[in-house]
Amino acid sequence: MTDSEYKKLYENDPSEAQTALFNEYLSYVYAIVYNKLRSCGSREDMEECVGDVFSAVFISYDRKGCFDGDMKGFIGTIASRTAIQMYRRLVRSSDTVYIEDETTEIADSQRIEHITERSDMRNTLLRLIESLGEPDSDIIIQKYYYNMNSNEIASKHSMSPEAVRMRCSRALKKLKELLTREGYDMKEGNV
Repeated sequence: MTDSEYKKLYENDPSEAQTALFNEYLSYVYAIVYNKLRSCGSREDMEECVGDVFSAVFISYDRKGCFDGDMKGFIGTIASRTAIQMYRRLVRSSDTVYIEDETTEIADSQRIEHITERSDMRNTLLRLIESLGEPDSDIIIQKYYYNMNSNEIASKHSMSPEAVRMRCSRALKKLKELLTREGYDMKEGNV
């Protein structure tokens, strides 16, 4: 939209002209504001700044009656200056803590705690499996980590499939006892 197009629209219906200008330049103004405020401003701050930009543009046009040349450059300059003013104001009052930031931190810390617990349990489980000794530890790892069946495991260890299943069963019982001693609840589904 050029200055002359806006002027014609404004003469017919100022409200319609402002709506057309807003729709035309909203994404442009938002991009400028976002780039200036993304490090310190919330979404609401950015939206407020965009509103301030268009308010300043409309007030400026009402006073002067034209944009004298490049409308996009004029709007971009106002957007940049308004965003810089908002940035300075936000940085000065950086003591403000937004609830969205706090809930994100809480969620992240809970997730980190869960991941750490799972990692500790996994390390304990691997340590206890290794403590079973050969070939039991190999049989458990091949069966439950690599999803190998009894026939495949038997061929690797020169055993019969029945012997592999028996050793696996005994090793699991022993592993369950070791995990209980380590303090893990061995009810089904809680490991």
